[in-house]
Amino acid sequence: MGYFDLKMLRRLSATFFFVRIYWQREEERKMIKQFIANSGILIAGFYLISKFFPSTIHKQSPVYMRLLAGACCGLLSIVLMFFSIPVGHGVIADLRHVPLVVISYYGGMPSALAAGIIMGAGRFLFGNMFASIVSFFISVAIAIGCGFISRWMKRHIIITTFWMNVYSMALISFALFVNIPDHDIYTQTLFTFWPISIIATYVASNICKDIRQSKEMLQHYKAWATTDFLTGLYNVRQFHTLLRENIAKANEQQSCLALILFDIDRFKCINDSYGHDGGDVILRHLGELIRSLVPENGFAFRNGGEEFSILLPTCEHEAMTFAEHIRTTIERHPFIVQKQTVHITVSIGISLFPMLATNEPELFKQADIALYEAKQQGRNRTVVYNKEYLHET
Repeated sequence: MGYFDLKMLRRLSATFFFVRIYWQREEERKMIKQFIANSGILIAGFYLISKFFPSTIHKQSPVYMRLLAGACCGLLSIVLMFFSIPVGHGVIADLRHVPLVVISYYGGMPSALAAGIIMGAGRFLFGNMFASIVSFFISVAIAIGCGFISRWMKRHIIITTFWMNVYSMALISFALFVNIPDHDIYTQTLFTFWPISIIATYVASNICKDIRQSKEMLQHYKAWATTDFLTGLYNVRQFHTLLRENIAKANEQQSCLALILFDIDRFKCINDSYGHDGGDVILRHLGELIRSLVPENGFAFRNGGEEFSILLPTCEHEAMTFAEHIRTTIERHPFIVQKQTVHITVSIGISLFPMLATNEPELFKQADIALYEAKQQGRNRTVVYNKEYLHET
């Protein structure tokens, strides 16, 4: 064993001996246990808060969402105060500042201020007016400082929250100094408070990062399960789901539903001329164009290949008018492929529920027949299925 190994072993032995002696003292042992309980509440609190919001909070989130997230973390800070440690003279110590530090990193100044004000106001629930007033102003100062640090320090969460924690602990240490006249109690509190606060902030930051990553991945998986990767439109799986749901809704409300089915005319020629990459460019831009044309109450899908569909809660005349608008807009739109302008056309088939079809398979089959008839009649046209005849518009 080398010199450095012996030196490290001596340091570890000395540290273990010191911790053992420190742990044997009842006050310190109670304080450490309470801080560990605070850490458990922190982790559970962050998890529950993440369940409350449908998406992750970041600095580009709406201000009201960031304020709400800050308020939730402020309430978590108040919960932590119920598990605080009395350190004498009406003063309590806990990890209430950690939720403020973490939410400041993600939500910026609005979240920090909301958490700081609620945290400071919550201190009045625990008595000692002078200590509560000092704590309130310290909480607001921590919120403002963490908000500025979050704004100007664009670094990894662990580094940024570390410096936020150091800043917060410096102010908290000053508040404890003002409120605790006994020097021994003050020193003992800081000696325990600082390392546990740093460890708790580190653990909480990592837990929040993992929760956010899991939530973002889940959102991505949900999007991938329902969205076509190339066009951004709903995929064929979501088509059948929404078709079934909208038919049920139309049945319940005794309203109309139109299925508009269309595909690109002679798309194989485009692939032969410009390759599959060129074809993908057209499909991608067509998806963007369709999204811009479909109203808020409609749904657009890529059913596969060059086939698309639109669901609209509307009747025959409005469906025909909208389908013609789609067809003429696509016909006039210039698509840029390999620095060349390409024009495409689409053939459209329409079926209507409940006037023509009475269930999901029948509605799709009729729209498909109408689309086939549009192709047979020369392409670049709209055809509505009818039980007696195929009516061309």
